[in-house]
Amino acid sequence: MNHQASTPAWPRLSLSAVARTLDLAPEVVDRLTPVAGPDGPRLDVPDRETADRLLTRMNTEPEDRATTLAARPDPDGDPELCWLLDRSARLLISQLGQRRPGNPAWAALPGGPVARHLFVWVFLTVTPYVRDHHAAIGLSDDESWASLSALGSSLAGDRRINGRPGLDATWGLPMTFSGTGFRLGRLAYERQPRHTAPGHPILRPGESALNTHIPGNAGPLTPAACDASFDRALDLARGFPEQVAGFGCHSWLMDEQLADHLPAESNIVRFQRRCTAFNDRVRADWAPILHVFRRRFEGPEVPRALLAELPQRTALERAVVGHLRAGGHWYNQTGWFRRLP
Repeated sequence: MNHQASTPAWPRLSLSAVARTLDLAPEVVDRLTPVAGPDGPRLDVPDRETADRLLTRMNTEPEDRATTLAARPDPDGDPELCWLLDRSARLLISQLGQRRPGNPAWAALPGGPVARHLFVWVFLTVTPYVRDHHAAIGLSDDESWASLSALGSSLAGDRRINGRPGLDATWGLPMTFSGTGFRLGRLAYERQPRHTAPGHPILRPGESALNTHIPGNAGPLTPAACDASFDRALDLARGFPEQVAGFGCHSWLMDEQLADHLPAESNIVRFQRRCTAFNDRVRADWAPILHVFRRRFEGPEVPRALLAELPQRTALERAVVGHLRAGGHWYNQTGWFRRLP
């Protein structure tokens, strides 16, 4: 008898069918529409051995490697998730190196372990393409892997905050795995579209800035480490088609109130002093609670009971809690400064 392997059903699914089954939000459907058709590159999801090697290279902790490998989507048992994996990977490949406004979030998928790890498998699938792109724009091998290690950091961070493995909403990872976000030493960056309108704090029409991030897992924010990172970023930017003319950092660490609570020579205050202009100020009490203490809360106000639980070991911890206890608020805002390659 001639036995032939059955063809998996997931390639024949439609976006509308997948959206109904997985209850995808309208913005997710809109995001996937350009790559929803049957035509596109044939993508190979890495096997578990290859995935383990990639995750290890991305500094993924053993617990997160184990849960990811156990949650590899099954073409027969998880057809809709396999379709979503394939089209999400196609989307990232189609966007390689494209500078887009904003920072698009990929919302967490409802469901069990396979759904919570699905985007991890998307990122692993596109890794060879991103690595090739990194080499093409001038990143070294070590810089490339340091950039992709954002995946390992995100897995560990989400697990510690939520008490369960997998990814929640992925804010920066789609930028990293479409090649526009990269890590250079102490800081990380995202390429941005050219600015076109007059009235920007530092940019002239036609210029661009590198969106700057301050990873929390990279040691002290010393001026020397930041100088080295900014210098390397400008060196890399010489090869970009856009004219990079400075840096912008949107973060609660750019809240100028921190200078009222921290020593003048603290690394955070010295980083702020690089900036010559600030804008886009938005209340964000949640930000220091999340990034300093790895805690979340519901509602606009930080519960007093939560403040009472938070450690007060460092000057920054005391500044965050003391300001909130006194009735103050913390804000995200963007700090800008101009520098040319």
